[in-house]
Amino acid sequence: MDYEDIENRKFVKKFKLEELGLSNIENLILQNVFIEDEIFIDNVKTDSIEFDTMITLGAKEYHINQDILKEIYTSIHFFVEVVATDTQFDLNKILTNLEGRIENIEKIKYLEKKHKDLYSQVKNEPEYLIYAEIKEFNGYKNWEELIIDILNGESAFIQKYLTSDIEMSDVPKEILSLWVKYYTIKTQIDFCKEQINKLKNTKQKSSIVDTSLQVFLLEEIINIKDWSSISATKKGEILSHLLVKNKDNIKKIYLELDKKSSENSEKLLNDRKQADEIIKKLLG
Repeated sequence: MDYEDIENRKFVKKFKLEELGLSNIENLILQNVFIEDEIFIDNVKTDSIEFDTMITLGAKEYHINQDILKEIYTSIHFFVEVVATDTQFDLNKILTNLEGRIENIEKIKYLEKKHKDLYSQVKNEPEYLIYAEIKEFNGYKNWEELIIDILNGESAFIQKYLTSDIEMSDVPKEILSLWVKYYTIKTQIDFCKEQINKLKNTKQKSSIVDTSLQVFLLEEIINIKDWSSISATKKGEILSHLLVKNKDNIKKIYLELDKKSSENSEKLLNDRKQADEIIKKLLG
């Protein structure tokens, strides 16, 4: 949120209420409150009698200056991100749950489930796709376009902005509730993604074993006496450092090898055959 945008608003509290009367239409046009529509109207329409976002005068149409609506959008943006929400509280709850898990894989599982649960709250709401910049919907390219289109139907709200500024309680509920919901959910979703990526990168870095270290580990394993008598659990622990694979998966393979060949899976038998062929080919 750029606070300069709030400080640099030009139209807020600029007018007295009586100045917005359509008897002052020429002055409002000069003050850039209304902008003449460039499309010429053939038939003369009834002149507007009250303030609105689109007014007619003679053969011309005038629309509310879009810069005014953009300023109001900025004001609501401020209310949502600074006043109405406390996303840090939500993020701290996620961090607390992460601290209760030791293994990275368990932390990632928690974050993936949290992400899924959060997204399930909005996955059927096309407006969220616009907010999260996932895709366009109903001709709206972004969230600002959607909100400004809704604001075009809120003439009383716009009048208050031009005459006395607005408070959060003045913001149309349709806009505020949806924006707060999406901001809160997306902030947590983005945080979950960020944490998952960090944990996965940490896991990848920690799993990298230098080539020279792998060679020395292999030499040490070769020199172990009575390797066959070592338990599958211990073999899994030892080889996990050399192969950079899960120790439990290695253990399962050794437990399979302890069974009769007739009880082994077809994949295991094929892998064993392939390993024998590789060694024979290399040793000649």
